[in-house]
Amino acid sequence: MNDIVLKCEQVRKVYADGALNVEVLRSLDFEVAAAQSVSIIGSSGSGKSTLLHILGGLDKPSEGRVLLMGRDLGSLNQKQIGLLRNQYLGFVYQFHHLLPEFSALENVMMPLLIGKNSKAEAEARAAEMLDKVGLKQRMLHRPSELSGGERQRAAIARALVTRPRCLLADEPTGNLDRKNAQNILDMMLDLKTELATSLVVVTHDDELAGRFDRVLTMQDGALRSR
Repeated sequence: MNDIVLKCEQVRKVYADGALNVEVLRSLDFEVAAAQSVSIIGSSGSGKSTLLHILGGLDKPSEGRVLLMGRDLGSLNQKQIGLLRNQYLGFVYQFHHLLPEFSALENVMMPLLIGKNSKAEAEARAAEMLDKVGLKQRMLHRPSELSGGERQRAAIARALVTRPRCLLADEPTGNLDRKNAQNILDMMLDLKTELATSLVVVTHDDELAGRFDRVLTMQDGALRSR
């Protein structure tokens, strides 16, 4: 596949720890093709989440560059990065981060309203996406009225409602039991195919990781194919 959605070139990340410099990422080269699913596994503290944040423009590399749809994030200001991220990327975390005072429908509408869609269009598209993730009957419920699996489904609907080119997920099933984890992964892979969205998932679960097109291991700040 020649259509590269997301790419990093010689990305290095160093954190200052007192008098020491800790190298978390070591000159990484990595790319994600259109509609490709990639899992990244590794031990805690190996740099998986740091890489995901850099790929999503939430953090900056110490060296190297990240390209989203061919645009170098390092050449853009924060407002430009935010607009690009809203247009092309979706994010899912281990904890759903839904706003407790709003219904599932209102939570899923948020990215569309931020993107200047009309309220009517945002509501229609959010309702459609909630239907796709199996929450048609629960969309007017607030997060406190939803189960853990339902909250994560709502979070995935929010991430995908803009039909992004790539979904970045950081341990999206880490807070769920095995059955719910399997169900959430099934749904994410189905939606990836239906929406032609690339999928990059950080996970500690070898079994779940093995269901992706590519499986990479983060070790000593470097990515290795399995």
